[in-house]
Amino acid sequence: MTRLLLFVFILPLNLFAQNSAKTVNMEIPKGWTVSPKDFKEDYSVKLEQKEAPFPSGENAKQHIHDLKVQLEKDYPKQYGKPNARGGRDTSDTLTVASSFPSSFWFNQNPLSGGTPNDNAMAIANNGNLIASWNSQVWGYNVVADTYLFSSISKHPSFSQFLNIYSDTNFTLYFPFDPKLLYHPTYDRFILVFLSADGLGQGRDPETSETVIFFSSTNDPKDEWSAYRIPGDPLTYSSWADYPQLAMNEHSVYLTLNQLYPDSGWVEGFAETVLWQMDLEDGFTGAENLSTKFWTGFEYEGSKLRYLRPVKTAWGPESDTMFFVANRPFVTTNDSFFLIRAVGDVNVASSQVDVKLAITDVPYWHPPYAKQAGNQEFWTNDARCLGAVRMGKEIQFVGNTLNPENGFAAIYHGIIDDYDNPSVTGNIISDSEREFGFPNMDFVGTNEGDKDVAIFFNHTGVSTFAGNSAVYFNSEREYGPVQWIKRGEAFVNAMNSAQERWGDYTAIQRKFDEPGKFWVSGYWGYSTNRAGSWIAELAHPDYEPVGISQEIKSNQMHVFPNPAIEFVSFEFDVDDEALVTFHIRDLNGRKVADLGRDHLSIGSHVLSFDLSPLSAGVYIVQAKSVNEVIFQEKVVKQ
Repeated sequence: MTRLLLFVFILPLNLFAQNSAKTVNMEIPKGWTVSPKDFKEDYSVKLEQKEAPFPSGENAKQHIHDLKVQLEKDYPKQYGKPNARGGRDTSDTLTVASSFPSSFWFNQNPLSGGTPNDNAMAIANNGNLIASWNSQVWGYNVVADTYLFSSISKHPSFSQFLNIYSDTNFTLYFPFDPKLLYHPTYDRFILVFLSADGLGQGRDPETSETVIFFSSTNDPKDEWSAYRIPGDPLTYSSWADYPQLAMNEHSVYLTLNQLYPDSGWVEGFAETVLWQMDLEDGFTGAENLSTKFWTGFEYEGSKLRYLRPVKTAWGPESDTMFFVANRPFVTTNDSFFLIRAVGDVNVASSQVDVKLAITDVPYWHPPYAKQAGNQEFWTNDARCLGAVRMGKEIQFVGNTLNPENGFAAIYHGIIDDYDNPSVTGNIISDSEREFGFPNMDFVGTNEGDKDVAIFFNHTGVSTFAGNSAVYFNSEREYGPVQWIKRGEAFVNAMNSAQERWGDYTAIQRKFDEPGKFWVSGYWGYSTNRAGSWIAELAHPDYEPVGISQEIKSNQMHVFPNPAIEFVSFEFDVDDEALVTFHIRDLNGRKVADLGRDHLSIGSHVLSFDLSPLSAGVYIVQAKSVNEVIFQEKVVKQ
């Protein structure tokens, strides 16, 4: 496979824009097709180190460790100190509609993958959800409430997708680092992971490769077409790591970091490259996949790494793709880089634009995150981990230190105008819990909205590893940090003081239901192992009544009901809380805000005038951060 591509790469490369970036158009031959319907039980055999190789190598691991040790000396953790989140606040919270672990279909025990589990997830409009981690694929239809692969195997392995069992001399290597996408226009899935071509581990120029699979339908049990991407495309003795995936109207984009073997990320980084592939070819299983290969991403002679693709708010759009990058291995920095790549995959001409964006709030290298049991989590570095574009505005997130209390925290950046980029930065932190590995997506319900959800892992010395979320609205107000899943135990999968904690979380909006989205994150369960927790969440204004949060059992009295003008709700509060009052229609859509107040323990009466409402049935809801206090129907005559 590699020899076939070398001839193409020796052709002259097309120079574009005013920098050193280059492109070449090429074709990648189809490797094979695989049908999960034909999968047999494969015994899930694998031979591996207990911990997946550190993404930056051992040398970089030591460099990062030294940075973290120094940060802990300079910024010791101060528990109980208020958080340092900037910006205004709102009491609005996301709705948790459903929540469950990825589990075996035959006994419902949580599934545990490799270390780290590298969460990936995608969901189709018909409710087919697929999740992946090192090194398995799991499927569930959230509408029919059924496991997708229960009649095939307990859960397909990457080895089954690689079709290696057709070769009696296959090697028990460890495919890793999965990514998943769902394209709403084609109504199909894309799966990517790192693999090895031949007898090797895929971490050397000879055997490194990335495999991309395109589904033929929206049912992941149907046939997939596979294409092999060489790990050393420029033949300068490098291998490929850290795949990142994004899509627009006609192309799928895959960024990879090229590394020199036997060296770390700092001194062994070669460059970040971009593979742009034709969606039509992939989804139809074409014999040759039209591809444009991009290389040479730099700013003022310095190579850019960790190019984070930027998803678009309402779904795939145009032939333009944006990327965000930064300087991830420094103690602190104020520089981000915005890259714009323009060009159809089947046209030789291309354009690229690289701009510097300075932030008003510097980002920091993240410290170790503490957990119970004298354990701690790796937080990797300060790379950008999620980004979304809404019109000309781009928002992104990554790991950081909160210098105010020494905690691992979330950096949230906002670029107002991609043509003239500068960054408004905020740090999302807590006084007791530490945060890491964020991702984000657009969750607005109307054209022009800029509402996003930020999803991330949490941990603490008295808080088991789980995941949380924050709502950020168009008025640039943050909602409170919400628990999505509380862990059941600290994680000690490696039987050492330090555990891998990621390296990703997944989030995707439900394309056919504006305001709803799905997440997959890290959690610790009772055997001190880590699993993947999946949840359906929704915008504060999108709340199907009766399925979101547990409603407190209260003595309620509504009078008069039906009512023409004024109506009163008498209710009890068991715990002091900030309570928000809304009126909703029977579809759960918010009709009006009635305000909020800090309520003490005891009985309270809410009264208001129904006159502004049309005749009909409405639902009045009282809601704190953690629970629905009451939710009652009222009839307006």
